[in-house]
Amino acid sequence: MTLTVPPTTEATTPRWRGINHLALITTDMDATVRFYHGTLGARLVATIGTPEFRHYFFEFGPQCTVAFFEYAGAAIEPFTKAAGVPDSRAAQFDHLALNLADEDALVELQQRLKSAD
Repeated sequence: MTLTVPPTTEATTPRWRGINHLALITTDMDATVRFYHGTLGARLVATIGTPEFRHYFFEFGPQCTVAFFEYAGAAIEPFTKAAGVPDSRAAQFDHLALNLADEDALVELQQRLKSAD
């Protein structure tokens, strides 16, 4: 099957600058902060607290964040699956891919992740 996309003109298409944020759910914000800020080194740029949940934003580049809603009592059953393979559940998230400056930065991050275990 081939998808044919009609041509667009600059006047009719949005001027995208990227994805602002991705919102995910966690049951343990403290562990999420330790991993995303402490291990990965993402800057914690915003926190919102309500009686129902905490909502934190981690920055991975200019105006590029990953946000988490914490629902501590949520019954979320962890599971694993191969990347790109559909799952029978109604909703799923496959993976998050991050860019680094170069291969040296990747090797340094691999060491940080191994040390965090």
